[in-house]
Amino acid sequence: MIGLDLTAFFGRLHPLLVHLPIGFILLALLLDLKWFKENGSRFNFLKIIWFLAFISSFFSALMGWLLAQNGYYIDADLIPHQYTGILLVFFSCLGWVIRIRNINMPSLFIRINNFIVLVLLILVGHLGGSLTHGSDYLTKHAPDFITSKQEYKNKLFEEYTLDSIVVFKDFVQPLLNEKCVACHNNDISRGGLNLSNIESIKKGGRSGAAFVSKNPSKSLIFKRISFSQNNEKFMPPTGTPFSYHEIQLVQWWIQEGANYAGSLNEFSITPEIQTLLLKQYGLDTREKPWVEKVNLDPLPPSAVIALEKANFSMRTLSQNNPLLDLRYQGEKLSQQALTLMETYAPYITWLNLSNCKLTNSDLKTIAKLENLTRLNLQQNSIRTNDLAPLNTLSHLEVLNLHSTLVNQDVFEILKSIPSLKKVFLWNTKVSLNAVLKNKPAFPSTELIIAL
Repeated sequence: MIGLDLTAFFGRLHPLLVHLPIGFILLALLLDLKWFKENGSRFNFLKIIWFLAFISSFFSALMGWLLAQNGYYIDADLIPHQYTGILLVFFSCLGWVIRIRNINMPSLFIRINNFIVLVLLILVGHLGGSLTHGSDYLTKHAPDFITSKQEYKNKLFEEYTLDSIVVFKDFVQPLLNEKCVACHNNDISRGGLNLSNIESIKKGGRSGAAFVSKNPSKSLIFKRISFSQNNEKFMPPTGTPFSYHEIQLVQWWIQEGANYAGSLNEFSITPEIQTLLLKQYGLDTREKPWVEKVNLDPLPPSAVIALEKANFSMRTLSQNNPLLDLRYQGEKLSQQALTLMETYAPYITWLNLSNCKLTNSDLKTIAKLENLTRLNLQQNSIRTNDLAPLNTLSHLEVLNLHSTLVNQDVFEILKSIPSLKKVFLWNTKVSLNAVLKNKPAFPSTELIIAL
């Protein structure tokens, strides 16, 4: 135990010592510049500086080797840093030897050695920084024009359905594999904790359970990843720590029951997690309006021509959405117009039939428009009972009835269309008192009437 403690003690001197060779090497390279040669002010110091560069890099490498014995570092990240550090010691030594023995070396050879030392110094520093702070340390807060060119870190899920995404397997486990499994696996299980598979995770470690259902404060992993980095129990001890969003994701998974097999559609998604999933995984879990769920081929040009000839003005909802916003321009809805509406029923989602002398039979045709979400019937002499067929419109969200003949009995019909979000009732036989009386029965519907 004493030997291990001494190794850890001296190993931790590495971050302190590593700054010395940086300064000495840069000073040595500076003294080798042409200006110093011409002014003759370098010769008294150059041999000493190169010696200090060599000896400080040697002891830095030695302390680094001791620090690596703690086993916290992943070999794939550690080995390049170690080898380039050893090479830096060697070429620093070569720079000192060339000067100490006064070997008459060609200037080109000296320049090459200086260049190699400079490149190795930069490379070792970068690899060491990445090992300690993570590979994205330099670019983490870089401007957008730099970070936007980097490969997206997380797997994207735009094309996945919610029931096909297993929260632990797709979100939590990849984080554990990236940041924890190097020290908690089948071969190395520090603290008796193995995070490489679900069975081992459920067993926990010597310090407690890895995850406690609905209780993040008692979950060992959550406690360790959310400690201050100054805490000696903070995890992971090296490499990239869990980001705020990653900690938030783990906390949410635990609060939702730490279900290892649960799919995303079984979880309650808060607005914060909704934003997180969209930003980090390209996953839009917001409830989409019906018009975004409908998938249709573009309407043929012949249909567009026929609808225009039947006095319809039209537009598609967007360039990528062929659903139609139709408005009838004639004085009275014709039979031709009704036939075309029925023919192209799946494409009609917004329909304006204001002031076109609608009849009860016309509304029966309108009831066949299965993707209708907005319907304007204003300024028509239609009565409450005429609206009864509309209860088949399961996606209707907006219904405009202003300046019609509907009365307070309309609320019974409106109850049969639960998808409604907004109903316009001004200038009808419906009174304000009737609206106020029936409002509690429509908690998700805005009943609009003139005051």
